Amino acid sequence: MKKYLLKYSADAAKKPILSEAILKTGVLVNILTADVEYSTEHLVITVSGDAKAEKKILDYLKGGGVDVEVLEGNIVKDKDRCVDCCACYGVCPTKAIQIKDWRMELDGDECILCKACVEACPTRALKLKG
Repeated sequence: MKKYLLKYSADAAKKPILSEAILKTGVLVNILTADVEYSTEHLVITVSGDAKAEKKILDYLKGGGVDVEVLEGNIVKDKDRCVDCCACYGVCPTKAIQIKDWRMELDGDECILCKACVEACPTRALKLKG
């Protein structure tokens, strides 16, 4: 399932553009993460439906001033650097990181690319694969 990063312009942030897009296109989205602050608004979403539905809602959002970016890649583990301390496990909001047989495992489908695990890793064994 593709993940999209939505970056709102100052003008787009003043309107309920995502709600309008869902209502007018009939395409459902799932908000995985939201970073809403005074000067920025970023959402990571997935879109329900086929490629036609994705195009429909993404075009609507782009027309409303939202910058849409496909998030590609995953978090990858450098097995030589990882000491399986599991510092990453505690910060993962989606539980994409699991501990199995005393080793850290990452489920790329569940990962929302928030990079919390990358920042928490004391050995810098995790990085975003582009």
